[in-house]
Amino acid sequence: MAQIRHLAIRTENPEKLAAFYKEVFGLRELYRGSHPGHPAGKSVHLTDGYFELAILDNSAQQSPNGLYHFGIQIENMNETLERVKKQQPDKPTKKRPDGTPFAEMRVSDPEGNLIDLSVHGFLDYQPLKKA
Repeated sequence: MAQIRHLAIRTENPEKLAAFYKEVFGLRELYRGSHPGHPAGKSVHLTDGYFELAILDNSAQQSPNGLYHFGIQIENMNETLERVKKQQPDKPTKKRPDGTPFAEMRVSDPEGNLIDLSVHGFLDYQPLKKA
């Protein structure tokens, strides 16, 4: 089965957005700069050791900034929400509606991109049985 390993966000302020993801979620910087097929800029690539988050410089407005949402599995909801509030005290955090199967809370980053947070995970993975 295919696994999502990469997500890209376009922003006019890659440094600010990268700082948010490093501070709140502990992501590490993997690479900085442009690469073939992308305009030169201040892009920052982050990783948790498994997944890559590319924060692409969009100061030339090649397309709209951002994305709709994505999910991050975390270890401790309260600690994560405290770090979010520290970074952006005026942005709300929202409990996901009862019955939402894969996320307990929703927050947003400084650009307004929505992030679903889950302690219990996003998928109860079961290997396919051989026929």
